[in-house]
Amino acid sequence: MAGPVLTRYTISNTKGIRLRLAVAADLHDEAGEAALALLRQAKPDLILLPGDTLERIVPPTGLPWADIERRYRQARFPAAEQRLRPRMDVLRRRRRPMLQERHGLDFLRQAAQIAPTYLSLGNHELYLQPQDLLELAEAGGILLDNRAVTVYTRDGAAVRLGGLSTRPDEGWLAAFAAAPEYKILLCHHPEYYEPLVQPTGIELTVSGHAHGGQIRLLGHGVYAPGQGLLPKYTKGVYDGGRLAVSAGLHSTAGLPRWGNPTEVVLIALTPDGSV
Repeated sequence: MAGPVLTRYTISNTKGIRLRLAVAADLHDEAGEAALALLRQAKPDLILLPGDTLERIVPPTGLPWADIERRYRQARFPAAEQRLRPRMDVLRRRRRPMLQERHGLDFLRQAAQIAPTYLSLGNHELYLQPQDLLELAEAGGILLDNRAVTVYTRDGAAVRLGGLSTRPDEGWLAAFAAAPEYKILLCHHPEYYEPLVQPTGIELTVSGHAHGGQIRLLGHGVYAPGQGLLPKYTKGVYDGGRLAVSAGLHSTAGLPRWGNPTEVVLIALTPDGSV
């Protein structure tokens, strides 16, 4: 598979925010040298990693793999997808239980040297352990797991930056949405956008998880976890610039990506639409 491309979007805002955001989703603990080269080229103000950077997919107690698969088919997955998923298992690469590797932490370490790097958790990070979180912090990544911080643009404008966990805390989300600053939310799951995030009025949400729909035909993805067949949110900017979805850096499916290059996304936030 060819290396990632740099995809650029410009999103205007009414709060005078001028900021360059690089979004690198779904590394899945694979090697990230090509993505790091694009990040250095892009020279962002902030690097945002909306989930599945690392890859701890089983707890140390060792649940049976069938139980783990069942958990992935539970809450927030459409009923149609739950029926389809066992059939998809025949086609996709059967993932084996694995512990945390080092590529994601190495990526974090180098990304943090380029620009302040913030990440939220995805479904493949469901079972991260305290040691993983300690190493993540030592690598320079700032974890926003149902948590928010305030950052400042070069012009001194305040931006509230938060991360909604793969186990979303709706009370935290409501409190985050009430902040007066311009708000940017890292949310791994784009399928959470309509039921949870859109009603809050949060100015910008960045997501991954959909892997661009894996196969893209006529500009549309074919399948995405959490959305099923012909998913709505797979790659691009939606809802007037309030949701940006990255096609991600790697895939976990057995099917190849087709018409769907991996990508680093660069978002230029601007008061007037100019870069």
